[in-house]
Amino acid sequence: MTEGRLDRNRRLRRRRRFVFFAILVLMAGAGLYFALGPTDDERPQALDEDEQIPPSSVAAPLPSEDGVLLAEPEPEPDVTPPLYFSGSGTWTYATPADAEVFGTAGTLLTYDVAVENGLELDAAEFSEFVHATLADPRSWTAGGGWRFQQVPGGGGADFTIYLASPEQRAYLCGSQNTTVSCRNGDNVVINSARWITGVDHWDDTLDAYRQYAVNHEVGHRLGLGHEVCPAEGEPSPVMAQQTFQLAGCTGNSWPFPDGETYLSGPAGDYNGPDLPPDDFVDR
Repeated sequence: MTEGRLDRNRRLRRRRRFVFFAILVLMAGAGLYFALGPTDDERPQALDEDEQIPPSSVAAPLPSEDGVLLAEPEPEPDVTPPLYFSGSGTWTYATPADAEVFGTAGTLLTYDVAVENGLELDAAEFSEFVHATLADPRSWTAGGGWRFQQVPGGGGADFTIYLASPEQRAYLCGSQNTTVSCRNGDNVVINSARWITGVDHWDDTLDAYRQYAVNHEVGHRLGLGHEVCPAEGEPSPVMAQQTFQLAGCTGNSWPFPDGETYLSGPAGDYNGPDLPPDDFVDR
């Protein structure tokens, strides 16, 4: 081997050792950098408050099972219904406080009282309210045509006064409507939604609205039809659909407001916008 060739081989070996040594130095330096972390000047700076990027609305996937990513579970919706929508479709019948017959003359009608379970409304309290309403001298006994007596549930009453959820109201009255009270045959049905909230345009107390609802629906059981406001500013007939509107009259709970004279108005309907034209049941 010639002298020139030996020199070239020595230079090549030295160059390889230098490159290898340089690579080792770079690798050692990189390891030390990552071990110590970047300096403050090298770290990314936080955005100003008005430049903050909102967090993503897309949730990260959950850990996988058997290699399959799990989706983030949807939050449970709040499906707790208002108490007047939470009926069970079963009933508690009120026990009459006594066997009193109220009214001095006329046809005797017996009734019982039922409150839907799950409404968190007390059957005894509702029964007492109905009794006090029908026994009031301004109610249906005032004209001398009717007497009433409450009997136990299942005792063959002439009619039943129900306090029902909107859904059961629709069932008892054979209608899809769930927003108002009704009467269907011997079912006098007070809608719990109206019992609890009344209606916005009613210009008297909630108790007065409840008295109206009882008297109005019982009036249908007695065979009376709808009437309308007779004149601006006058008390409304109790058989007017005051749940829909007052039509210029003032709210009135009683068929005989003075205890002697029936307060009547022209026959007619208001027909609320939430009812189909063929809905025959009452409000």
